[in-house]
Amino acid sequence: MTGAARPTGLGRVPQPGLTVPCPHCRATVGNACTIPANGRRLAAPHPSRVDAAAAIQ
Repeated sequence: MTGAARPTGLGRVPQPGLTVPCPHCRATVGNACTIPANGRRLAAPHPSRVDAAAAIQ
């Protein structure tokens, strides 16, 4: 390891929906959305959460 800075564009792209709490499943900021019925984590945030994040920006 050289300790060099990571080039821009490498690594995970943060999901913009994770900057606000989810109004559908009540997931907190920074946590993935879940299915309320069984608690399984979703790969993408709920559409209502993405809309809420877009409304803030």
